[in-house]
Amino acid sequence: MAHKDDVTRVLAACTECGSIYAARQWPTGEIRIIGQDGCSCGATEFDLVEESDDDSGGDSSE
Repeated sequence: MAHKDDVTRVLAACTECGSIYAARQWPTGEIRIIGQDGCSCGATEFDLVEESDDDSGGDSSE
């Protein structure tokens, strides 16, 4: 079993419908969403959502 510090919290997207979930990623690359076994569409495969650096120069005012 992986040590607690080896597990990273990430965002994961369902490979079937694109829904986004909070997830954990293990050192092996395995991604499991938090709090349920799979997506609401029934899929169980997820891709890591990459963070953008927001270098696009878009309006960041709130």
